[in-house]
Amino acid sequence: MIRVFRVIRGNMPEQRDQGPAVGLCATCRHAAVIVSDRGSRFYRCERSKTDPRFPRYPPLPVIRCIGYDEGACTRSSPRD
Repeated sequence: MIRVFRVIRGNMPEQRDQGPAVGLCATCRHAAVIVSDRGSRFYRCERSKTDPRFPRYPPLPVIRCIGYDEGACTRSSPRD
């Protein structure tokens, strides 16, 4: 069986829609959303590739993170 996954990088509307259930990952530029062929969403921390302090798939919601870096497009900032 072949599994199909779609990766959504950065701060995309698909991430922000999850809001409080995801926590900081919803607006972090280092989060990549992995969407399975069944529609499940997994939040992968891209910082985990270079820094062992960050788990690859952190338990959600993330309410504190030393690596949090707010993305360029958030609910409170205008979009082009």
